[in-house]
Amino acid sequence: MTFRNEEAVPQKTAGGDEATYQMEPKARRRAFLILTIGLMCTGFSQSVVYAILPPIARDLGLSEMQVGSIFVLSSLFWVLTTPLWGRRSDKLGRKLTVLIGLFGFSISMLLFTLILEAARAEWIGIAAAFPILIVTRSLYGLIVSAANPAAQAYVADRTTREERTRAVATIGAAYGLGATIGPGLSASLVIIGILAPFYFCVLLGLISAVVIWRWLPETEKPVPGKARIRLRLFDRRIVLNLVNGSLISAAQAIMIQTVAFYMMDRLELPLDHAAQYAGIGLMAASMATLFGQLVIVHRFRMTAPMLERVGLGISAIAFLLLALAHQIGPLVFALTMIGLGQGMARPGNVAVASLVVRRHEQGAIAGLNNATNALGFLIMPFIAMPAYKLDPALPYLIGAGVLLLAMVISFIDPNARRALAQGQRDYDTEDMDDPLQM
Repeated sequence: MTFRNEEAVPQKTAGGDEATYQMEPKARRRAFLILTIGLMCTGFSQSVVYAILPPIARDLGLSEMQVGSIFVLSSLFWVLTTPLWGRRSDKLGRKLTVLIGLFGFSISMLLFTLILEAARAEWIGIAAAFPILIVTRSLYGLIVSAANPAAQAYVADRTTREERTRAVATIGAAYGLGATIGPGLSASLVIIGILAPFYFCVLLGLISAVVIWRWLPETEKPVPGKARIRLRLFDRRIVLNLVNGSLISAAQAIMIQTVAFYMMDRLELPLDHAAQYAGIGLMAASMATLFGQLVIVHRFRMTAPMLERVGLGISAIAFLLLALAHQIGPLVFALTMIGLGQGMARPGNVAVASLVVRRHEQGAIAGLNNATNALGFLIMPFIAMPAYKLDPALPYLIGAGVLLLAMVISFIDPNARRALAQGQRDYDTEDMDDPLQM
């Protein structure tokens, strides 16, 4: 299966957008599908790790705060390196940058799993294993952060403004699809061994890299050097959007990092049952996220700002329901609604940012977008875990407040308001004032 002569000379789009690389519709759909399937391992691993690690950690004697701290350094590296990888993809090419991220994923997951294996077999003490777990997980933030911004920029390069919201949601579905399959499959693999799902993640990452290396087309040249500029963090076109992305990430981090403990304590579950119930809840959330990304975004064709606002409202209500839930039915329902809201809010937020920058800034904005994804996971362990110790429902009340704040910001953001009023086809930034810079 090969691709030849699929991309033509860059052309201007109808809305005044910077040049995008035009592909035949059939070839483009096939390329996006390959990229989506190839990136499934990232969502798969996240849902598996957060469902299975808490029970393992308690069995090893680690506290909730220690579990959260395992991910802190990784999240910090993700925040710092994702913008760099986004800009680097302009030079290396989108495909090569994605491959670097996927191979890094397999390496980091393998090392992380081997250390857990050694600790459970008592080959090394938990006092030695704990810092090594932090270091091996940090590789995830350093290298795996290359894949997502490069994939997002690959899509932005090949879509017009009016197509971008749906296209971004489709690529985002790679995470959702993996996260949907992950908990269910991991619940089955746990029968083989509690760490069997982690080894499967390693294998899936390697297969994903081979799929993209072999079948993802990329024939255009990197962006010319004179067009590569540094997109400032406080550029007025994107600063409020990035704040909102961080708040969405923070709410997601609260849910993911505490839900397994929440089910253990609220439902009084033993170790093996906790991993399975948490897997079911996360799978329901992931399926709802996927429904939002692949059905609601495509079927209803909302503008990017409206998609973000509706998703934030649904998620905020669902967090309140989660705080009040004491039985498995209401817990899973609340998690499902959180997933649906996230499946709408995140693509809307990412699409707004992509719409307000130009072609040669797509790699940079993709990196910044993905940095906000990790920012919540960097900050929330220091807020959600102490709050959980005070009251298991408190983190979810905090999450509801964070999402309501994000909704207010979405309404006051002038770029989001203008995109909503004029529509994606006509939206452009050529007549805006110079952006604020640091």
